[in-house]
Amino acid sequence: LGTQISKNHARCLLKELKAFYDAGLLVDVTIESGTGKLFTCNRNVLAAASPYFKSMFTGGLYESKQAKVKIHDVDAESMALIIDYCYTGKVTISEGNVQRLYAAANMLQLEYIRQACSNFMTRRLDLTNCAGILKFADAFDNQELKDKAKAFIARNFHHFCRKGKELCELNINQIKEILQMDTLDVDSENKVCAIAIQWLEANAAEKAGVILEVLKCVRWPNFNDKDKRPAKRIGMTAKEMIIFFGDPKNPGLCYDPYSGDVFTMVSPLNNVSLGKSVRGFAVCVSPESDLYLALQKHIWVYDAVQNRWHELAERLLDRTGMDIGYVNGHIYVLGGRDPLTNDRRKEVECYSIQRNEWTFVAPLPHSVGKMEVVTLNDRLYVVSNKRLLCYEPRRNQWLNCASLKANKFQEACVFQDQIFCICESPIMKAYNPSQGEWRRIGDMPVDSNTNNCQVVRLNNKLILVTTSHPRQVKSSVTIHEYDPDRDEWINIGTTIGLLHYAIFYGFICLTARFYPTCLESRRNFDMEEDDDHSGSSADWDFEGLSDAESESGSSSSFSEEETW
Repeated sequence: LGTQISKNHARCLLKELKAFYDAGLLVDVTIESGTGKLFTCNRNVLAAASPYFKSMFTGGLYESKQAKVKIHDVDAESMALIIDYCYTGKVTISEGNVQRLYAAANMLQLEYIRQACSNFMTRRLDLTNCAGILKFADAFDNQELKDKAKAFIARNFHHFCRKGKELCELNINQIKEILQMDTLDVDSENKVCAIAIQWLEANAAEKAGVILEVLKCVRWPNFNDKDKRPAKRIGMTAKEMIIFFGDPKNPGLCYDPYSGDVFTMVSPLNNVSLGKSVRGFAVCVSPESDLYLALQKHIWVYDAVQNRWHELAERLLDRTGMDIGYVNGHIYVLGGRDPLTNDRRKEVECYSIQRNEWTFVAPLPHSVGKMEVVTLNDRLYVVSNKRLLCYEPRRNQWLNCASLKANKFQEACVFQDQIFCICESPIMKAYNPSQGEWRRIGDMPVDSNTNNCQVVRLNNKLILVTTSHPRQVKSSVTIHEYDPDRDEWINIGTTIGLLHYAIFYGFICLTARFYPTCLESRRNFDMEEDDDHSGSSADWDFEGLSDAESESGSSSSFSEEETW
């Protein structure tokens, strides 16, 4: 005996039931929306999809025997979408219908639609709607959505101090919850106090006791420099740091070259099985310091407050040696090779952060080997030793720009609206898009012991990171600042033992804003030469990242409908 299972049975059954519904065949109940629109349906389909309808039609209620049932609190559009979902398993969500659809799904106990609407609102949180979404989530007791809205407000709290009065629409309990958060990204308690006063002025009709309740949320000890143990907000400790990525299975290293502070950030691959090889990953950072890491068909985004990575929708293509870049809420993945054929890929994948969805955009006009992706003036630039390509997202078009014309190309980053590129040592060049020209700048301060060079922008300064590993001496990292006026590099200092001996295999450097209190602290490294080489080195191991033609690297970087 054997049981044969048809993989297409459920899909075909749903398709036929939908055809019956569209044609009005075998229907046995009429649903009337709150606005009076009628929908002729099948009781068994509605009952199978919705616990609400199941209870109505099978629980002996009055409606179970009626030919027509009115649902008073659901509008016609939401009812149409819900009934269509019952027959197809798909629902179309837009900014215009999401809250009404959520309310209807909540009443009809359709958890999938409710969660889809919640996810939709989460991805569309912005400075203008976050307070409204917080109020909505609170009204429906959706703690997950409420927490996401609060986290968004906390991270962008400094914006509300400068623009608008969006938070004034919150009620007393909601504004107190916000003002009491440790995770407010502010550099001064003055800004928290300003928001509190702003809310009190906008809600002057509230009872006198409310004033004291709100002002109690302000941490007054933070105004006193003599207080040794003030309860600081997370933003008061935030700093921009250099991140070193080697093997993504290991923690990332966050380094402040001016203070010598070193921290580690968790790896996204702790709980992911990807086999032995994890080469060919790429990292980019958004202007808001959101960090994205791509590997194979995976991509993650880093949560700086919780020090953890969240995996996003799986990519369309598997690649090795790709690069990625961020432009206006979209992540672009390009370059690299097909892991099966080893052919270079010209396809460009585009990820919409709002939609959590991948699509293809215009492919690369040329096959590119080792390259770097950077973002400048809302455009994506692909730099290699032979080509400079520019992608305009609005036109979905690639343009050829003045090529670098270098024998060798290593790294690139954006500084003062120009693209700075490391060519063959010690040459560095800068490209000005407005002039369409390259120029050579002051040579990099490197010598025969230098085995790695990276260029990044840190605290509005152009920084050169060089590493060396002389024989029988600890590896060292040297930081130089570029002085545009004098066209020369200034030595900031050298750190001994920051990285492991495997440093010469390669690594990726970026800069981003972090909260040190959320990271794991490592020992402090002073920015000075260390003549004693007998001490222990930092426990930091970079695995091999590139071969002779490696294409891995890093980047310095609507009202739409969704069908679920």
